[in-house]
Amino acid sequence: MRLDVNCDMGEGFGNWRIADDAALLPLVTTANLACGFHAGDPLIMMETVAAARAAGVAVGAHPGLPDLAGFGRRVMALSAAELHACFAYQIGALQAFLRLHDMPLNHVKPHGAMFHVLREPAMAEAALDAIAGAAPGAAVYWLAGEVFAERARARGFRVVTEAYPDLDYAEDGMLLVERQKRAVAPALVEARITEILTRGTLTARGSAVLPMAVESVCIHSDGPNVLEVLAAVRRAAAACGTALACATSRK
Repeated sequence: MRLDVNCDMGEGFGNWRIADDAALLPLVTTANLACGFHAGDPLIMMETVAAARAAGVAVGAHPGLPDLAGFGRRVMALSAAELHACFAYQIGALQAFLRLHDMPLNHVKPHGAMFHVLREPAMAEAALDAIAGAAPGAAVYWLAGEVFAERARARGFRVVTEAYPDLDYAEDGMLLVERQKRAVAPALVEARITEILTRGTLTARGSAVLPMAVESVCIHSDGPNVLEVLAAVRRAAAACGTALACATSRK
């Protein structure tokens, strides 16, 4: 068995940094880089790509809504054309830095409130049109069963399904996205990873057991105790005899 551990990175702006990406990179297999709309700037993007290459970590685009003040976690009313342009713009920006460091764009994973926006079929198609045109061959990371993932699979994209062990799920399977990330108990994360790897499920609030047969788990770098959380993920994977590797790697 293998497990991909992806992490949202490059989420600073100017002199402000939200996480110690250099400390996180050796603990993950895949990095989702902010592309300037919800966080990130040209220098941060360039430096994070270089650090990811040195650490042997795959890099994907993490396009967000144009909402620096709200960290991309506020739903915005965009047209399908505006959303298409937002995806193309951000993917293109990251690709420039990847080319400078001779790295491929591994995947595209939408950020934050995109979770709600992309539930609208027309918006999902607009985003996928942008990805297909700007990054042909790139995989898509997303939640299984959601409109965006299903439309992507129908169009022939490589879809990597993921779970969020550092967030809560409602009983109906809805992901409970936090405006500001709170600390999560490492023991809880370790238990969730163990459940995912051994049973293919995740126990949500109210004791509902959700199917969670996924290839990847996402850890948010803005968590106050993210290093402890990643250590818990790695402990659980080791205890289950599961190797850590990027989901799209052929090694």
